[in-house]
Amino acid sequence: MKVFSIRWLHLFICGLLLIPSASLFGQIRSAKVQLADTLDMTPIRVNRIYILGNKKTKRSIITRELSMQEGDTVPAYRLPVLFKEDKNKVYNTQLFNSVSIEKLQLDSTSIDLLVKVDERWYFYPSLLFKLSDRNFNDWWVNRNRDLRRVNYGFKLFQYNFRGRNELLRLVAQFGFETQLELSYRIPYIEPSQRHGLTFDVGYSERKNMAYQTVDHLPIFTRSNKILRTSVGGSIIHSYRPSFYTYHYTSLGLYSINLADTIPELNPNYFGDGSTTQRAFRLTYTFTRDFRDNRNYPLSGDFYYFQVHKVGLGIIDDVDIWRFRGNYSKYFNLSNGFYMANSIEGMIATPKDQPYNNYTSLGFGPTLVRGYELELIEGYQYLLTKNALRKRLWKSESDISSVMPLEQFQKIPFIFYGNIFFDAGWVKNYPNYEQSSRLSNKLIYGIGLGIDFITINDLTTRFEYSYNAENEFNFFLNFKAAF
Repeated sequence: MKVFSIRWLHLFICGLLLIPSASLFGQIRSAKVQLADTLDMTPIRVNRIYILGNKKTKRSIITRELSMQEGDTVPAYRLPVLFKEDKNKVYNTQLFNSVSIEKLQLDSTSIDLLVKVDERWYFYPSLLFKLSDRNFNDWWVNRNRDLRRVNYGFKLFQYNFRGRNELLRLVAQFGFETQLELSYRIPYIEPSQRHGLTFDVGYSERKNMAYQTVDHLPIFTRSNKILRTSVGGSIIHSYRPSFYTYHYTSLGLYSINLADTIPELNPNYFGDGSTTQRAFRLTYTFTRDFRDNRNYPLSGDFYYFQVHKVGLGIIDDVDIWRFRGNYSKYFNLSNGFYMANSIEGMIATPKDQPYNNYTSLGFGPTLVRGYELELIEGYQYLLTKNALRKRLWKSESDISSVMPLEQFQKIPFIFYGNIFFDAGWVKNYPNYEQSSRLSNKLIYGIGLGIDFITINDLTTRFEYSYNAENEFNFFLNFKAAF
């Protein structure tokens, strides 16, 4: 009964935050419908579409995102809405620094379209230097800023390969964890531009690794010998039947081998003291993405659902089902104010799983702000994230006098202030008392923050939070919260 009430309390809190926004959204939508009845219904024909600035990007990659094609006819009142939506869709390919769509009036019933784009830099060979821990705060506080936990190497990203929005990715990483990765993404493999394929292969080895979690902190062991090796690969089929809907089906295989030291420290790492785990993985993911900007959304909706099966009966090491879902809503409240609400959940079965296959709150954006230092493991979780944002300052700096590369000559600077409230609940694994302080109960975090956005939507967040453990913390993060 206690668990049931906690779940409903969590959903009730989220509902309180969503209801005012949903009501406002409904009023706006109703007003738009009434207004549309009085607007110009004159049919406007799109004659020609001109694209400027696409030095590398193929024309078809851009026109794939446009609601209006040459020869189409639309009511006059719909044009401003379609221009805005198409601008966002082209920008969300993440191929351009900026996008604009203008109409060239030919006569009272026909127009040409002018699409102007400013291409990003697509070839990124660079040195790799990153922390091995879950986030900067985990490294700074829990790991005492230990520079031995740094990974280094080089990486190569070729975005927009062949001008077709393909991605070629190569990573060679050394240091705390050795890792080699190669992937190639082809977003469209046929003329209708609906089906795509991605190929991934990878290898990793570790001499430092977490073998268990105690009081929500992963415990590491270190050796001069290799403690863990992993090799795997996958093929992903993508299907995009419409502008906003995506279906992904992935089939992969992995094999992990451990030194005898690890099952001696934690017999449940793979279960029953095993030193190997091999399994096929089959995943289906569905998304509907109406966000204006995928990296830092300010308006729109996002739907996400995933079914993940580890172990297909071919290799019997693992047998796990996972179901995940997420819904996020972003509101432009006008005058530089924005609201964002998100709710997500996960259920895994069976309850008893090897430590290597535990799921948790604490990685990436899947956490309650205020708990960046903790890893909260469990086979079920609920999470809601909420924020009220205000744009404080927006400007752009022209450094063309010192920067020869055109793609980097204009650097945007945007600052948002925000108030946030997150809440979560995690159902602990059976008999997992060594890390149970924060599970099976409602946790929450509330605070203030500043978000800084710059070139290519790179985001830095400065947040001061208070959580349900009566702790005040300052945290630094490098991606949007959700």
